[in-house]
Amino acid sequence: MKGLIPDSLAGRTIAVLLLGLTMSHVFSMTIYTADRVEMSVESAGRHFAQQITSVVRIFDGTPAAWHERMLDVMIGPGLGMSVTPEQQYIDRDGETGQAITIRENIGRLLDRSVAGEITVQIVSDLTQIQASIQGATPDTRKVSWISHLFSGADDRLLRASVHLKDGSWLNFSTHVPGKTKLWGTRAVLSITLMAFGVILLSVWVIRKVTNPLRVFTAASERLGKDVDAPPLVVTGPGELRQATRAFNDMQQRLKRLVENRTRMLAAIAHDLRTPITLLRLRTEFVENQSEREKMQATLNDMESMVSSTMAFARDESKAEEQQTVNLSALVSSICDDLADAGHSVMQDVPEGLVFKGKPVALRRALTNLVENAVKYGDVAHVELINTDAWLEISVTDDGSGIPETEMHNVFLPFHRVELSRSRKTGGIGLGLSIAQSIINDHGGEIRLNNREEGGLRATVFLPR
Repeated sequence: MKGLIPDSLAGRTIAVLLLGLTMSHVFSMTIYTADRVEMSVESAGRHFAQQITSVVRIFDGTPAAWHERMLDVMIGPGLGMSVTPEQQYIDRDGETGQAITIRENIGRLLDRSVAGEITVQIVSDLTQIQASIQGATPDTRKVSWISHLFSGADDRLLRASVHLKDGSWLNFSTHVPGKTKLWGTRAVLSITLMAFGVILLSVWVIRKVTNPLRVFTAASERLGKDVDAPPLVVTGPGELRQATRAFNDMQQRLKRLVENRTRMLAAIAHDLRTPITLLRLRTEFVENQSEREKMQATLNDMESMVSSTMAFARDESKAEEQQTVNLSALVSSICDDLADAGHSVMQDVPEGLVFKGKPVALRRALTNLVENAVKYGDVAHVELINTDAWLEISVTDDGSGIPETEMHNVFLPFHRVELSRSRKTGGIGLGLSIAQSIINDHGGEIRLNNREEGGLRATVFLPR
């Protein structure tokens, strides 16, 4: 049942409208058809009664010797007649509601008692109709023409016997059309045209209504990649204008928050340089060489952290324009540069894959990942994979990997896994944080997982 419900708001709205209007249309047609059938039955009853009454009056006003010649003249398409000395239709089981109405109308028009003088039957059994047509009953004289009128089981045969003044009985047989079908060709055509019109009109209206949602979705995705994206244009109905202004205000607050954080980070890093320099001067007066070297090593680490922090802050505040980047060439150049520097780097990069992004930032993020692989895993294998939804850049190494409990912590600034990222390697814990920030800025993500055969795999997903 869940799979039958459309997933989109437009699809659900169209489905509700279409279902509601179709049900309403069907109910209306059912009521209309029932009324029309009832009116048709009543009208047909009056017509048959008037027709039979007129013929009976003619026969009552003419000599019996003329009756046979009159039958030859009056019998024609739609009406069969015969004159018999005895009543033909005495079975009351065939007197349905419509037959009783016709019998009573005939009696009222002839102004005579209907009891025993008038019999009316409506036969719906196709077998009886065929028997009548084939001459099994006396009233079917010269009515073989009527056979072509009966096309289905819904067709009916009206049979009536009226007592004439000379004592004979005048018998009638005529075709009564079957009941009107609700699901006829016109009904199906009507519903089809209504559904087609509803779909066309609904699609146009729903697109107008849901278009602001698509605009907000696109703006949200753009904001996730670029906080400096231009604000939305305030237009449309009052609710839409209010939501647009709220979205623009949120974007401005986020922009100020990022700028304040970056400025504060840069200021702290800059201000730390002075005390580090003073401490470095004071270590020169420490007489114990071993202690002096330890203090200087600690100060070198602090200075490296400050320099990296300032570089990170500068990159965060730098507004690099997005452009079409030859990602294949970018990844290959990073691998070639590290290979030229003496590192073991292997690559599997197809040619011609492009991506719209910030080339300098992407180079820094991917360089950090490949450098980590050769630094902590000795060997780096870089692979660029093209899929329908993503451009995947996989960087694997042969190192000891990362404990599962540290998979998320390694992206925190200045966090190091001591077993693999010690001070001897020179890392300060900003490489993965910077890489993640850059990739997220491009609408992508970085995933880390340990390989079964050993080592770490870092996979970058960039949206197509």
